[in-house]
Amino acid sequence: MSETNTYADQLIETLTAAADHLHDEVDLPLPVVADAMHLGCGIPHSVFGLDVPTSDCHPEPPDPDVPAVRTLGLIGAGTMSQGIARAALQAGIDVRIVARDPERAAGARDAVIAEIHEQTAHVDSSSDIEALAGAGVIIEAISEDLASKQRILADIERIVPEDTVLATTTSSLAVSDIASALAEPRRLVGLHFFNPADRNRLVEAVSGAAPPGHLARTRQLVSQLGKCLVDVPDAPGFIVNRVLIPYLNAVFDLVDQGAPIREIDLDIRRRYGVPVGPARLAGIIGADVVLAIQTSLHQRLGQPELQPAHALQAMVDRGVLGSKTGHMFPTAMTNGD
Repeated sequence: MSETNTYADQLIETLTAAADHLHDEVDLPLPVVADAMHLGCGIPHSVFGLDVPTSDCHPEPPDPDVPAVRTLGLIGAGTMSQGIARAALQAGIDVRIVARDPERAAGARDAVIAEIHEQTAHVDSSSDIEALAGAGVIIEAISEDLASKQRILADIERIVPEDTVLATTTSSLAVSDIASALAEPRRLVGLHFFNPADRNRLVEAVSGAAPPGHLARTRQLVSQLGKCLVDVPDAPGFIVNRVLIPYLNAVFDLVDQGAPIREIDLDIRRRYGVPVGPARLAGIIGADVVLAIQTSLHQRLGQPELQPAHALQAMVDRGVLGSKTGHMFPTAMTNGD
């Protein structure tokens, strides 16, 4: 076996070990993990020793007994908020984007409009959370900071009706921890979209003890967006990030060891049928996002092997984040740009 093959095998072992840890922690069946990984990031079922998918995911049809979501509120002006906004507009749902900086909010609105050429729905922006008061579902999509998420959601809870669904797109924090700041914690659900949110079919849902009406409205929104909903436990990283991010971090561990990253990406694609090599995928997601989630997993789980790689931290410190900063991984890892 060549050195490159050995590296590729090590990465796959990291991936499957993370899946095994998740299974042991929350007794989540491996086929469910494999389905979510395939749907969310294209990892073949064969990597987990499964021959075929256990389910053929299709969006649930809209429930005629549940009112359609007409207006979606989005908190945040970043990549995820814009992707969800595009998905909503394409589904005929009006969108209201709110961010603290009115220029950022307007910039996000303009960026969304620029990519949606034909739409019947409307999008507007504001820096005032009062603009969200009429939305049927409000999704918080700000950075992964617990205190900030708690603060903005608590502020919104005070100005919206009780039947308004509040959701968070957190990718690494516990939904229950965020919800603890609310007067009625049960009303918060987790809706974890995957980048690019307007094209990726998967939405992980953490519903906990949400009231039936909130659950029905949540499923209705996901159905209207044409997404496939997978119910997941409120465990660190949920399913996909809990398994995927350590795998991506392991790439940077190999960088620390002087591994030939380009060859590894090609080798994993060739030998395991992975559609996108892990280094390239890290660049698509963003090195800063990978680092933030890996750091959160390390802090919450306390496993030494989850320590973020030095090379990953170094790239974030240099501002080499991937496609969002114009750097194509794995090239940026090897040529010093």
